[in-house]
Amino acid sequence: MYTLCINDKNNQTQGWWINFLLSLTNDTKDVAKELKVWGATIPYDRNGYSDTIVFEKEEDLTWFLLKWE
Repeated sequence: MYTLCINDKNNQTQGWWINFLLSLTNDTKDVAKELKVWGATIPYDRNGYSDTIVFEKEEDLTWFLLKWE
């Protein structure tokens, strides 16, 4: 598993995350469905969603960043 933080060390949202969200074209903005295409999920625990995306493969994480940077 490979992780990618949505927020940086200053708790600022990463630009690639904003680009990814703006690219969603469906009306419901189904983030989970779109991330599944990349072999990724956002973990959920009793406190809610984390700010980390978990990828199954390192190459998926790399291509995701390259696409949305």
